[in-house]
Amino acid sequence: MDKKIDITNLVPQENNEQKSEQKEINYWRSFRELHNDPDFLKEKNNEFKEGVTDDFEVSKLSVLSRRKFLALLSASAALAATGCSDYKEKGSIVPYNKKPEEIIVGLPNFYASTCTSCNNACGILVKTREGRPIKIDGNPDHPVSKGKICAKGQASILNLYDPGRLKDPVYSSDRQNHRNIPWGEVDDKIIAELKTNAGSGKEIAIVTHRVISPSYKKLLDEFIAAYPTTKVYSYELFDEGTKNSAWTKTYGRKTYPVVKLENAKVILALESDFLTYEGNAVENMRLFAMNRDVMNGREFNRLYVVEGAATSTGFTADYRMRLRTDAIEEFVLSLLNEFLVKRRISSFASDVRISGVVQSFQLEKFAKKYNLDGKALNALVEDLIKNQGNSIVLAGNKLPESTHIAVNLLNDVLGNTKLYSADSEEIELQPLSQRNDIETLIGSMNAGNVGMVIHAGTNPVYHIAHDYGYTDAVKKVPTVITIADMLNESSEVSQYVLPLSHILESWGDYRTRTNFYSLQQPMIAPLYRSRQKEAMLLTWLRGNKEAFNENLYHEYVMQNWEKNIFPVLNSKLDFKKFWNASLHDGVAYINEKPAPPSTFIPDAFAGLSSRMTASEEYIVLLEEGNLGDGRFANNGWLQELPHPVSKIVWDNYAAVSVQTAADLGVNNNDNIEVLFGERHLTLPVFVQPGLADKVVEIQLGYGRTKAGDVGSNVGFNANVLLTKHVTLSSRFFNNAKVSKVTGTHELVTTQENHAIDESPLLKDIQFKRGIIVESTYNEFKKNPALVKGEKEKVDIESVNREHKYTSFKWGMSIDLNKCTGCSACVIACNVENNIPVVGKEQVKKGREMTWLRIDRYYHGTPDTPQANFQPMLCQHCDFAPCENVCPVAATTHSADGLNIMAYNRCVGTRYCSNNCPYKVRRFNYFNFRDHFNDAYYDKESVNLMYNPEVTVRSRGVMEKCTFCVQRVMDERQHAIEQNRNVEGANVTTACQDACPSYAIVFGNINDKESEVYKHRENAIGYLVLEEIKTAPNVTYFAKLRNTEEKA
Repeated sequence: MDKKIDITNLVPQENNEQKSEQKEINYWRSFRELHNDPDFLKEKNNEFKEGVTDDFEVSKLSVLSRRKFLALLSASAALAATGCSDYKEKGSIVPYNKKPEEIIVGLPNFYASTCTSCNNACGILVKTREGRPIKIDGNPDHPVSKGKICAKGQASILNLYDPGRLKDPVYSSDRQNHRNIPWGEVDDKIIAELKTNAGSGKEIAIVTHRVISPSYKKLLDEFIAAYPTTKVYSYELFDEGTKNSAWTKTYGRKTYPVVKLENAKVILALESDFLTYEGNAVENMRLFAMNRDVMNGREFNRLYVVEGAATSTGFTADYRMRLRTDAIEEFVLSLLNEFLVKRRISSFASDVRISGVVQSFQLEKFAKKYNLDGKALNALVEDLIKNQGNSIVLAGNKLPESTHIAVNLLNDVLGNTKLYSADSEEIELQPLSQRNDIETLIGSMNAGNVGMVIHAGTNPVYHIAHDYGYTDAVKKVPTVITIADMLNESSEVSQYVLPLSHILESWGDYRTRTNFYSLQQPMIAPLYRSRQKEAMLLTWLRGNKEAFNENLYHEYVMQNWEKNIFPVLNSKLDFKKFWNASLHDGVAYINEKPAPPSTFIPDAFAGLSSRMTASEEYIVLLEEGNLGDGRFANNGWLQELPHPVSKIVWDNYAAVSVQTAADLGVNNNDNIEVLFGERHLTLPVFVQPGLADKVVEIQLGYGRTKAGDVGSNVGFNANVLLTKHVTLSSRFFNNAKVSKVTGTHELVTTQENHAIDESPLLKDIQFKRGIIVESTYNEFKKNPALVKGEKEKVDIESVNREHKYTSFKWGMSIDLNKCTGCSACVIACNVENNIPVVGKEQVKKGREMTWLRIDRYYHGTPDTPQANFQPMLCQHCDFAPCENVCPVAATTHSADGLNIMAYNRCVGTRYCSNNCPYKVRRFNYFNFRDHFNDAYYDKESVNLMYNPEVTVRSRGVMEKCTFCVQRVMDERQHAIEQNRNVEGANVTTACQDACPSYAIVFGNINDKESEVYKHRENAIGYLVLEEIKTAPNVTYFAKLRNTEEKA
């Protein structure tokens, strides 16, 4: 975390770097590094981070064993006896009493299903061992996710085994002291109250999230038929409601179309983080990366980003222009003026209804007014004209409807409607509720006209804007039911709190687009006495508690498919075979075409009722983050996952620009107050390079008061800034009052932990070979050997004797042109390798345990920096410096080129970590499962989640990336059984499987036909710090920006 910073040194100055002709680029990770802060330089050169030896007392260690004696003896020269191992007892093996036929002990089973952690409903493939789900990956047969899954989907496995899950239904007549209650009694009471309310005319309100399941939609319709006073309200904190309403007005269709990003040569993203959080980011990353691959021979696309925020999409861009969010609509109108009035490239130029609106906007004046980069702007205009029909303009979900209408027109003017898919479109089974619907519900509750409210897997007390008055109104309802996996804010106003089954314990079907359906099946019986919400509603619908059985909703879904879906699929199979095949694949396809495209409605643009205008006041952007809408707040892996740009963990904050920090007189960690009338929030500041001035960026999903032992009271609840006066999806507000207030709150970032320090290694030599290598795509096309050619041979004689790998040698390549810093790989590694959560205080001391980190490097000035993302993991060096210094040979080299760890030999001297130039080794200063949060993740349920193929490490042991050696061993065993050679293509690492943009490749680098070999030999491949003769086996592709000028 940047400590106190002299803001006066950070206010943007003239960018001399860009004027310089020197080849070297000054990369920096933080402001302290940029300005060579003495404390930072001292920390970089210290062997151990400040505070790392805290909490250790040798006298408190248990009886000294040989291992602990060696640890004390060896470590004494480095650090006073802080290492020790603390292996648990071996435990006992309990066999199956009656083993299921499909399960072979020791071998995994895989099942297709659907992840509903968000509305994208991605297809997943779940790995189970002995009946326990232990890993979630993407389903390669799914037409959208194509075998990939996001970080939240990967981490959702931890929610299944969360010790804080509700285990039984609870009831409280006074909504305060809940007690356990049998399901039979719950069903009897609720069924009776449903009948009473329906008979008396009192409304029964079901508050649910977006309905994306055909069977759930059918169930809700039947529920309304059985209890006619029922009304369904659906909402999402993050949705595309504004985008869809604008599309309806401009084209008369319900939902925004699917965009064929793979065909876009030019992409302009306006406050749209489409590569991280907006839309289906997993699909977007894959399609975007298809035109960022030097191996497939396709031309690079070009990405322009105009934003007030600082997003990973923005820093992935070839051209990034920072602009206040409330000026973006004026920017679009100025572009329309350029194309319609000045260049007259469309028939809309003759339509006075449109030309009259854009007549007064001029691009040159706009660029001067907001100090936009003239070269970048000219390149954008020419690119859009040159690539008419092959470009797309994307507007962010948080922008107002008027901006989306203007963007729809801009795409039409440029002929970009050709990129709207004619084969598939989004499906809206039930429209989301609008703000007037919510206001009507609350009015009815206040008037005493609502007899029952069912929170069906939702948490409206936390989500819905406070000025609606939902919390006070729902307390007036006689019966309130909250269906949730854990106690939450809404359960505090409920009489009944009913345990909700996890997605891996549930049946379901989903439809988000035309052409296919997705199926969900349980991997495991409910761990506790939970039910899925559909089964609860179905039991109450049938009016008899005896109607419930564990297979109830399964049968309902299957019957719905047999009666309503199977007949229209024209399958040649009988239904049972079709059903089993669909469950196996996870998807069922339907030959269905969207309606023909419609034409733009000019009156929608001409008659804009409200137009966004820029002001001089502060703007607040409420963003989605790692915790989504807050439903992942109790997930320790996601709390500890660094923000893609700031790298902050366990907190949200107010990100401001350098100039804004100077204007407010604040440094990092100082508190500010954000004020909109009576809505206000106090939270700490983080000075974010690249953010637009007078913009405050805050992540939602934090500050929950009732999220569980891990997530409660972490961060600050920015939902208090939401208001009923805008649409439910609006997360952008202008005219805010922002001021410094007393107090501080310490933020913790991982970016300066484990920093690679080149300076002690080779003095001047390292400047000839950077950790990050960057050029432009045009330079690469002129000289494909650009990177190889720039290598200067450094004649340093190695003390190591070279070993020839004659058969197999494992290696990896990482393409920095595809990596967006999304961190799906980080969570996948955590899950696969049983990596523990350590907590904020331990991360502050540099003790986070993740084997794979994503470093973010800036270059340029603090106001307009560029950034690069670089996944960094063990490089499995041929001449690994860690191996030579281990006194007990706990880290050695295998015959197939892996740097391997023998955990039971490690005595914890940490010499290897000190000698690793890549800083990728992690030491267990504690048994973190026992140490974190009163052993929260050391409870019995969490033990079921661990991958049995990977040792659970204990205190005093060093660990690091193994290239998923357990998967290598698995392939080796299969090769022996099948009497064949080991095939490198059969082994994929966990990070590789997860990466949505296919940036990671793994295999045998001695096989000249393998993809990893071809990557290693490619002209833009380079090895990090190869001059020090470590001979790493991870190849990086140099970052190529598709710009006109040199990088």
